[in-house]
Amino acid sequence: MKKRINLMTSCDDNLAKYILPQLVAIDKNLHEYDVHFFLAHSRIFPKNIQMLKNFANGKTGITFHEVKVTKNISFYESLASLGGPWPREAYFTLRSQDYLPCDIDRIMYIDAGDVIIHGNIAPYYFDDFEGKSLIVTPSRYKINPVTNERELFTKDDMFLVSKKGTPFGSGSFVMNMGKIRNEGSTVNDYVHLREALKKERKPGEFAFFGDQGFLAAAFVGDVKYFGYPEHKDHPCYTPYDYTMSYSIQFEGEPDYEPVVLHYMIPTKPWVARFSEDDKKNIDILDFGVIDLSIPIISKADFTPQALKLAEVWWEYAKETPIYEETKTRAAITAATWVKHYLPMCAQYVKALHQVEKLKNPNKA
Repeated sequence: MKKRINLMTSCDDNLAKYILPQLVAIDKNLHEYDVHFFLAHSRIFPKNIQMLKNFANGKTGITFHEVKVTKNISFYESLASLGGPWPREAYFTLRSQDYLPCDIDRIMYIDAGDVIIHGNIAPYYFDDFEGKSLIVTPSRYKINPVTNERELFTKDDMFLVSKKGTPFGSGSFVMNMGKIRNEGSTVNDYVHLREALKKERKPGEFAFFGDQGFLAAAFVGDVKYFGYPEHKDHPCYTPYDYTMSYSIQFEGEPDYEPVVLHYMIPTKPWVARFSEDDKKNIDILDFGVIDLSIPIISKADFTPQALKLAEVWWEYAKETPIYEETKTRAAITAATWVKHYLPMCAQYVKALHQVEKLKNPNKA
């Protein structure tokens, strides 16, 4: 009898069709397991739900479950208005006990569309919770000012962890549904947290950094960091929520094989697909060392590693009904960007450098 793995995602209609490559990847890489895939939504068109159901039903190892969320919509909307550009569906995991079957003891959440399961997730999924509500991939720790050692965040750090640079990402994490149900939290508990975080924000800033910021505040001190302390001295041990920014932060590729790929960059693979000639033209552009403030792109989008990993997404997309249309649109976008938009961005960065030199003429 196959062991069961429960997976969950949530999104609106904008991302629904990009779940298709995720289903292909799941079918290929988790074929040894009985996979149950739950899609939580509140505003996906019925025709797209049916498309996903039909596609998943053609995969022998996946049972697809549609979950229509109708409770607490105004609460989720309030979080979306305070946490940045993410839609209300990003916050559905907070109350997953309201709509998931009561016999599910654990479930792994993955972001819709931009997370690809590219290997066996069993070590992460079946890890011991050790009494915690979540198993997460760490993205940062506190630094002890005396010893300069990395330390875990505690319950005293609620406001700190809700801001940008939260201690874990929300691209993938495992939820201890038994513990979460037994603790009996209510929406009012989260309303109080929302109001507390609102009081801490400064004018013009978000109250928290999206769903990962609110999750980090809600579960601070109640998460198990996967790979800690075993890989405490590793610069970035994130095989189960591997983001494209690794090569920007640490220069080069990791010394482990990424299992869960998280395309946490503005230029998602389906937005623009660069040809080999495009990549050569990108290589000669100088984006400098200043992060681009134009929100549609970032330096992490165009590293050789990011461009290589984008092709992994496309390999899975080839087996879906959206491939041809998406490929054509993405190629046109990429060619247009390389010819016009990216050179303009490079000039923008060059101008920023010149302004910086004028401001700080003695700076090396």
